[in-house]
Amino acid sequence: MITWPRMQNVLLGISAFLILTLLWSEMCYGVDAEGMRYTIKFTEHIQFLIFTIITAALSVAAIAYRKQYILQVRVCIINMLILLGYQLWLLVAFFQLKSAYTFTIYTLFPFVCIVLHFLAIRYSWRDATDVIARDFNRKMAKKLKK
Repeated sequence: MITWPRMQNVLLGISAFLILTLLWSEMCYGVDAEGMRYTIKFTEHIQFLIFTIITAALSVAAIAYRKQYILQVRVCIINMLILLGYQLWLLVAFFQLKSAYTFTIYTLFPFVCIVLHFLAIRYSWRDATDVIARDFNRKMAKKLKK
């Protein structure tokens, strides 16, 4: 069972949830001349589906590394770079389709997840430095007792 003792795990959980909601969300919608609404989902484009699955899996993997802070930071950095590529690809799609479609708020979720990952990295790094400082103080106390 995964516990949520640290703030970075909460942030990564929120990020994983946001990314997983893209599997059921509309990327954009349009209205034709007759008033019929048609939509494009994230899952209809294979590149967006792959990005969604990979980034969600990396977010969950980062939560699983809750005791290995440096590894958690590295996974978050990799995920941030992939999310940046995802957001840039969505931006390209926006400029290609902006005349016929209106994009939904869900297209900004990768950017929100980048911010959440950045905050999680800060919390995780702070925890790592606390552990290192605690170990150093413990070792110094043992040396002084001798």
